[in-house]
Amino acid sequence: MSDAFDCVAEHVRTAFGSQPICVHVDNAQQCEIKRHPQYDEFRSKAVVARAARPAKSRLWDSMVAMGRLSDMRGDDRWRMAVVDCLTPFLRKRSESISRTFYADLEDIRAEMVASALGTWATTATGVTPSDVPGMMLKAAVNAAYACAKIHDNESTIGDLDILHTQEEAPKEFAINASAIIHNANLRDPAVAEQVLGESHGAKLRRFVPLHVINAFHDDIRTGRRPGVPNRLATDSMLARIFVTGGNHYYYVSDFYPAFVGLPVAAEVLGIPPSSAYRMIRAGNFPCPTTFMGRKHQVYLKALMSHLDIPDIIVHPDDVENGAAHAGWD
Repeated sequence: MSDAFDCVAEHVRTAFGSQPICVHVDNAQQCEIKRHPQYDEFRSKAVVARAARPAKSRLWDSMVAMGRLSDMRGDDRWRMAVVDCLTPFLRKRSESISRTFYADLEDIRAEMVASALGTWATTATGVTPSDVPGMMLKAAVNAAYACAKIHDNESTIGDLDILHTQEEAPKEFAINASAIIHNANLRDPAVAEQVLGESHGAKLRRFVPLHVINAFHDDIRTGRRPGVPNRLATDSMLARIFVTGGNHYYYVSDFYPAFVGLPVAAEVLGIPPSSAYRMIRAGNFPCPTTFMGRKHQVYLKALMSHLDIPDIIVHPDDVENGAAHAGWD
């Protein structure tokens, strides 16, 4: 019978499928590194890296950072992958606790997973990525002993990584996903949507050449670049049934690179580059970062979210109309 560990593993393997995965930018085709493993191979490397260097691993730092970025998109793949890659370090401990205290193994493992995920949530800010896995392991083991009606102080935890003293994590946590906004002053959803799209086009015209915009929209219209899935754009499509190409909607962030370099992000945030690197090491940088090669990269959507820039859905027709009013020929 499947327990919580098995369910997590099945969920992650189903989510990633058989495609190569990229822990740097979450897209193997966009990554500068050429070779990317499938999930099972990646998991094996992660377990070995954790066992060899429990206190510091760039692979685990990138995995935690990608988990934070995925949380912002409402995607739990990488968060659950972190848990799945930690379960090899919890299996024997859970079996030992179950045998020693005659506790149900399935209940213990369910408590371990729940506690690890709870710790993931409470360490979203103020904790360096390298510390997060150790805190999750420690919380999982303590939860297992609590499930077996044993006080934490009576347990003997042999894993030095789990015994490592961690700072108390902040208790406030919320996943701030970028939201689609509508102009509250306009009662007609179709008109509000059109105004938002045209406003975006007018602003875009100030910085981006016409041929670049046209090329992007051509890719959307011809299907070379996917638009917003129909299930996400349903309300907009119903409000705009007269718009040609209901599947041509896209998020404004889709137009820009998925990641920006740390110096660029620091400049936008008003942070000196030297301070930005120190903040990353201390776990205090405002946005999650990841490694691409040897360089820190910042996920654009995370940067937009921190700056309260809405990632709205727009239609190419509206964007082009707005740009035309702003001076396009």
